[in-house]
Amino acid sequence: MSENWQQPQQPGGYPQQPGGYPQQPAPPQQAGGYGTPQPGYGYPQAPQQPQPQYGGGFPPPAPPVGRPGNPMLAVGAAIVATLVGAFLYAFLLSAMADTDKTPPEVTQFAYAGVVVGALIGLAVAKLGGRNTGLWVVGAVLALAAVFLGELYGYAMILHDVMSNYADKIGGGASSQVLSSNEIFFDHFSDLWKSWKEDSDALTYIFMALAPVAAVSTAYRISNR
Repeated sequence: MSENWQQPQQPGGYPQQPGGYPQQPAPPQQAGGYGTPQPGYGYPQAPQQPQPQYGGGFPPPAPPVGRPGNPMLAVGAAIVATLVGAFLYAFLLSAMADTDKTPPEVTQFAYAGVVVGALIGLAVAKLGGRNTGLWVVGAVLALAAVFLGELYGYAMILHDVMSNYADKIGGGASSQVLSSNEIFFDHFSDLWKSWKEDSDALTYIFMALAPVAAVSTAYRISNR
């Protein structure tokens, strides 16, 4: 009995290449996705504006430096303003006094001291710049201006009182009347005593407004 002849097989079946057929290299995948890029994903996008960073970066800009000034010129102008303000203060004080009464009635006012102080503060700030030392000088000069204005104003009032009295008695009495300058410079001690007797708390309060106005005006103008 014959057996079916079979072709001998090689061990392990048909020879195969190691690892099977060579495969094509897979295409590079987009980062963050799988497979074929879907619409809207994987395509290059337009560059975005960089977001502002907080808590770092460049330091804040330095505050603006005050404009330079001339201290000597500022002090000189403030002294001139002091003399002018003192004279105007005295003239206004004398003009508002009623010298026909006995004793004469003197009217105190606050706005004159404020105007004098503001005038001095303006001169200091415009010419001296942002200088706090000059503000102090302006405050002292403003107080001196109203003080001199008070005293010279009283000298003018006393001159008017003596002139009215000399006109009443007639004769050569009018030639003996002292001028305002003579009362202020030659009889300053008597003028000082008379002023202190007539002054009250309101007088000193109104005088204190002048240096306050000087500093306030200088501060506002220097910070513009």
